[in-house]
Amino acid sequence: MKFIKPCLLIIFLAMMASCQKDEVIATGKLKVTFANQPTGVTFYISPAENTQISISGWLTTDNTGALVYELNMGNYMLYSAGSTYLSDIGFQIKSGATTVIYYDSNNTPHIE
Repeated sequence: MKFIKPCLLIIFLAMMASCQKDEVIATGKLKVTFANQPTGVTFYISPAENTQISISGWLTTDNTGALVYELNMGNYMLYSAGSTYLSDIGFQIKSGATTVIYYDSNNTPHIE
């Protein structure tokens, strides 16, 4: 019996030492690009489950003409307001990935 307890303890410690913590990435990125850069347009993002809530506040494009925003994994809607009409679109954020929405020359959104 004295021999079994130390052996079990050694086995247990060896198993615990071999465990590694996997890095969990729970976020992804949204990137919005345009064929024709709109002026005076702002965007906001809401969860697809409750579109009455804005989780982003008003967003604008950066100096390259793109909009980049980091989000938790999930399903979302992108809305716009301004002088140029841009269709609303639903999209999904996956862990560690970038979702790209491209507005073509007719201001129609496409997910790439």
